[in-house]
Amino acid sequence: MRITNQIMVNNLKQHLGSNTQRMAGIQEKIASLKKINKASDDPGSLVQVMRLRGNVTENEQYIRNLGEGLSFLDTADAALDDLTTVMQRVRELTVQAANGTNDSTSLQTIADEINVLKEHIQTIANISYANKYIFAGTNVTKAPCGEEEWTGNGGSLTMEIGVGITVAINIDMRDIFGNPTGLDDLGNPDGGIFDLFDQLIADIQSGDSDAISARLEGMDAKIDDILSKRSIIGARVNRLELHENRMKDEQVSLKSLLSKREDADLAELAIDLQTQENVYNASLAAGAKIIMPSLLDFLS
Repeated sequence: MRITNQIMVNNLKQHLGSNTQRMAGIQEKIASLKKINKASDDPGSLVQVMRLRGNVTENEQYIRNLGEGLSFLDTADAALDDLTTVMQRVRELTVQAANGTNDSTSLQTIADEINVLKEHIQTIANISYANKYIFAGTNVTKAPCGEEEWTGNGGSLTMEIGVGITVAINIDMRDIFGNPTGLDDLGNPDGGIFDLFDQLIADIQSGDSDAISARLEGMDAKIDDILSKRSIIGARVNRLELHENRMKDEQVSLKSLLSKREDADLAELAIDLQTQENVYNASLAAGAKIIMPSLLDFLS
């Protein structure tokens, strides 16, 4: 086969194009700081990179879920702390009212304060977080406490915090605020704290010291129930915090592994670019001797 000058020129153009393409690829990696910018760069590694990116994104969502769950539980605990303070104040007033030396005016003053505290408990029962009523059970879009009774349910509001891992972030408050569909220990409709307060106010207004004293047992039982709810919240908070710490550690590991798979080594790329530029310049120099002189070269 006879090698003509035209063949050499065509080969030169082809190699120059290849050298230019390789330089462009290196420059793209330097600009993006990624070893893989398109599937053709490394099809095998791309599959691993996409899987790792999916794991990182999934982990980030679980961490956000954990943060929201912790905030939800913190709000519930703060509300129950406020409720405990109210109940302790009502207990003090109950002990004060049970003293047989109170006149009717004093008893009415105590009853009025308890009634105000009852209204405050209604506010606590309707407390919300991120437009969700935390004591409503699963019906989080409707205020559970109306003027007459508490209408929440005991359903669990669950949140996914990991693959196949769910946890309830709400508390069943039916034994505190009342169970519209249930009965108390005496077989009567369970109105919870609100019924207890109404009965206590009626006893105080009638001046029945014995009946007032008898309410202390129910008051103490409700306080114990509230403290029990707070202990449940505390246990769940501890679990979520431990899981959150583990997920954050796992996130660091995933991002480190992803970085090793897809992040470019700038020092190595700089050397490759310099080498490729030298090859390209050498190709240009050699090509200058290969390309056939034109008529203009002879006329110059």
